[in-house]
Amino acid sequence: MKKHRYGLWAVIIIVILVIGGAFWFTSSKKSAKSTTKPTIKIATAGTIFPNAFQQNHKLTGYDVDVAKAVAKAEGYKTKFTVTDFDGIFGQVDSGRVDTVANDIGATPERKQKYIFSTPYNNETTNIAAKKGTSYKNLKDFEGKTVATSGAGNNFITSLQKYDSKIKIKVYETRDQATQALITGRVDGLLYSRSTLSAIIKKQNLNWHVVNGNAGQALVAYPFKNDANGKKLRKVFNKGLAKIKKNGTLNKISNKYFGYDITNEIK
Repeated sequence: MKKHRYGLWAVIIIVILVIGGAFWFTSSKKSAKSTTKPTIKIATAGTIFPNAFQQNHKLTGYDVDVAKAVAKAEGYKTKFTVTDFDGIFGQVDSGRVDTVANDIGATPERKQKYIFSTPYNNETTNIAAKKGTSYKNLKDFEGKTVATSGAGNNFITSLQKYDSKIKIKVYETRDQATQALITGRVDGLLYSRSTLSAIIKKQNLNWHVVNGNAGQALVAYPFKNDANGKKLRKVFNKGLAKIKKNGTLNKISNKYFGYDITNEIK
């Protein structure tokens, strides 16, 4: 009789352990799942200093750091995809990525197709030339050639509207465009004033940014105009507001540009 009783208790204990183990396993899975951060997928060409570039085999830059800070502020992880600039918006269109961190101007043309976050930079369209040359103003480049990179960048559009007599040679990367002016294959370099200043400072070049600009564009993160895009734009806007308020945006802009970019965003 006692053996029967002991056997019954053994069965009960085993059942309790099995049920308890199953409950613990299920709870652990739920807990692990609940702590997994959602991921924002971001495309970049990774070739434009100081916005998005490779340093010691690591992707870095103003636009990259801002995106990471925004995502962190809202409890998201980031996953970057490096791709050619010419097809970068196709990544957004296909849903392979959620947005782009690549010095993207929120131009009227782009706003017809994409929705944009709150601006995190404001860039004018400028040209740099070697010191000692006759280039003082934008109009001095009429009939001359300036270099830039990325066939779809907004600096090209702005300069063409400003003065179609200035020739533009488009290179695949910013480094190639910069080298074209260094070696004298072109007469000027076309980008924003902040980018040109950063290039001149980093490489200690005897250049100057000529007077005047051909326009300006607020820089923001583009999203596909659908439910997911609207959701992530809201996430980015909240994150950008947080890092602007707590000084993180100012810290990042000083790191790459040497001044507080928040004063330039209107």
